[in-house]
Amino acid sequence: MKATKTPSVFDSQNLELRKLYEDAASPRAILCVALDYAKSKHLALCCDGNGDILKAPFPVRNNAEGIDFLVEQIEASARRRNIPKKHIFIGGEDEAPYVSNFISALRARGYLVVRVNAFEAQHNRNGRLASTDAIDLSGIARTMVSRRARTTTPPDDAVYVELREAARFRRILVRDLTAASNRIHAVVDQLFPGFLDHSRSRLTPFTEASLDLMAERFSTMEIARRKPAALAKFLHLRRVHDPEETAAAIIALAREALPPDPTRIAGLQRTLTGLVELHRCLKRNALDLRAESARMLATTPYALLTSLPGIGFVLAAGIAGELGPPEQLRSIESLCAYAGIVPRSYQTGGPDKPAVQGHVSNRCNRILKDWTVQSAQKLHLYGTPEIKDRITRWNANGQHGIYAAAKRYLRLVRALTRNGVPYLEPAARTAAAAPQDITAGAIAAWTILTRKWRTIPGGLDLIADSAHPIGFWRTTVTELHGIKLHVR
Repeated sequence: MKATKTPSVFDSQNLELRKLYEDAASPRAILCVALDYAKSKHLALCCDGNGDILKAPFPVRNNAEGIDFLVEQIEASARRRNIPKKHIFIGGEDEAPYVSNFISALRARGYLVVRVNAFEAQHNRNGRLASTDAIDLSGIARTMVSRRARTTTPPDDAVYVELREAARFRRILVRDLTAASNRIHAVVDQLFPGFLDHSRSRLTPFTEASLDLMAERFSTMEIARRKPAALAKFLHLRRVHDPEETAAAIIALAREALPPDPTRIAGLQRTLTGLVELHRCLKRNALDLRAESARMLATTPYALLTSLPGIGFVLAAGIAGELGPPEQLRSIESLCAYAGIVPRSYQTGGPDKPAVQGHVSNRCNRILKDWTVQSAQKLHLYGTPEIKDRITRWNANGQHGIYAAAKRYLRLVRALTRNGVPYLEPAARTAAAAPQDITAGAIAAWTILTRKWRTIPGGLDLIADSAHPIGFWRTTVTELHGIKLHVR
């Protein structure tokens, strides 16, 4: 008989810390080490499981010497009270980049390291009006002792850390790429008005041909003097469709455009050349990160999300990096609150009084919210008919269709990654599904997967590998149902 989890009023407590408290003989047999992180020197405090201070706040340097000193103090405090290492936990507020090496070193020494929410730590500190390192440290310690903390990512889950870093850095590159494109527009509107308007120049903006033209000696006068045959050959070598017609349209546009001030052309051209180089660099690195993220994604169950029409490597990798291992995912209500896609609810005045819906809380993972809402929008545009119909009904009922779809998407994320199966058509995933429906559903999912993964170098080999989640599902389907899913 399957064991059921006993409900608790402390459902937000860290499960590892709860187990630590249960294993210890009493809270006094637990050592809690709170840290207020700083760039050069942290502040540490040792207390027992009840919050009684065992060692007053003391400084710890943010270097190898500081690690040795902190471990020495921890071991001394534990030795005096016969506290085993498994009953010691260390933590601080959400880690900044300058303490990631410090935390990794503590994990390497075999300590359980947790992180607390800075907002909660602020409300748990001794003084609300003043703020000092010692006061902030008291709030961190109180939050840790109340077991409201999250375990820092262990080394076994390093792929999710890498995915999060890659996805977040790519977001920055794409933002900078957009800014560079806007600056290019501003300069081109002076050197050659209308060139980046496809309806007028017949040339798609920011393609290889467009960037090559803008990279050197670009202005209305320079383009107007070019020979149509030479420009058509230039465009043909860069795979432009109908190069003769495009060349004629560009030259005609250059001759009728209002030319720039001659005294400003040289400076504007130098600026444009630098912006084009910057644009190419940002785009190249963004594409490289996308491919690298896809290769890491293939080793995780989140790769199964790419079986959803509209969900690609960028969105799936972003979700994977923010949520972490599927086995650690909480309830769908907790996930939605963490992603900031559900409003606050207020209810008082007795059980008969209805709840009042408030605004969406700002206390959420805003990057996860961005990935989730983007995914819902993609599902609205390119998703399956089942999902599109749901969004249409939600909108017709006066609901916020995209936010409702975002919640639905998180439910799918949780189900697909935990069950290790791709998204299947409704007829193929029912308990009474006929063999032909199962076959059709599996082939449809595999077709979507291969169409997406063949765009990544070595992508088809990755998803066909039975050591990876997609390949394992493919092998299982073949063994159980005899369905041949070929890699083409």
